[in-house]
Amino acid sequence: MDSITLQASSAASTSRTGIPNRISPGQRLLQTGMRLLGSIHPSSAATLMKRLWFSAPRSTPRAAEQAVLDSGARLSFNVHGRKIAAWVWDNHGPTILLLHGWGGYAGQLHAFVEPLHAAGFRVVAFDAPAHGASAASRHGGRRVTFFEFADALETVASAESSVAGIIAHSGGCTALSLALRAGWNAPANIVFVAPFAQPSAAIKGFAHAIGANERVVATFSADVERWLGHPWSYLDIATLEDTYKWRRLLVIHDEEDREVPLSQARDVAASWPSAQLVETRGLGHRRLLREPAVIEGVLAFFAKPMLAAPHLGSDYLPRDSRATLDAAYESFASGTPATCAHR
Repeated sequence: MDSITLQASSAASTSRTGIPNRISPGQRLLQTGMRLLGSIHPSSAATLMKRLWFSAPRSTPRAAEQAVLDSGARLSFNVHGRKIAAWVWDNHGPTILLLHGWGGYAGQLHAFVEPLHAAGFRVVAFDAPAHGASAASRHGGRRVTFFEFADALETVASAESSVAGIIAHSGGCTALSLALRAGWNAPANIVFVAPFAQPSAAIKGFAHAIGANERVVATFSADVERWLGHPWSYLDIATLEDTYKWRRLLVIHDEEDREVPLSQARDVAASWPSAQLVETRGLGHRRLLREPAVIEGVLAFFAKPMLAAPHLGSDYLPRDSRATLDAAYESFASGTPATCAHR
């Protein structure tokens, strides 16, 4: 496994932690109510915790993000009888899929669109169920799981004739791993940005934030496993069977990510034979998606298929893009940019 450190050129990220520094009156009320309910009726408190855990916040794209989405052609897919909103930036080359994370939306990956399109790729992005412009999932309201993410990914990908790679952010990486476990024939080139690789590790912090006691957490954890039909470890990306890991993998994660610890990315990369790990500083959980050096590194990754992915021929890239991407790769791999240094 190769490892690189990338230093951000601007100020540190202000990405929020899973547990806010300042507790709002609403959250304080929730904590008080959860503590009371947990002491009186733990099973009811666990049911409430489950509803909160699987309720995704809906976010609205910023103006710059929406402008990029508007520049693409709008698509619509049907997943479990519900509408999934998607966008395509057409081209003659193979497709790169973009997959956002929990509480996100397609526009968060907008900075990748133009560079990929300019390199000759067809680019497809979509909003997961209960996210962005897509309809509610089959669970109704804002409730959704990464299994619905995975089903949407398979549906969107099945409409493409040739998929060269995928870029997934945070929980989108979890969903991709679930799609692999379900038998999806994923592309040979995968990029994980700030992977939320071990959802069970977030339970403790979530419980603290809402005021759930240990008994409530134990009941919640067992109930979720029964409901999903799988143990929590099934969602752990590092536990994927080796049969899926012939694919090339680039993992990018920031040392100052306050939402997902860097250790999760390191575990994934260590478990994946052909993985390359890029560790950044000062970008947090989401600024990674807009950092020019990160975008350049991702394009460089797509430019150089490695021997670890024998399923790809050397001509999988659009012919007119290879010279540009080769130059980007040489620059990135040699560490010549001022922000990049080998470890």
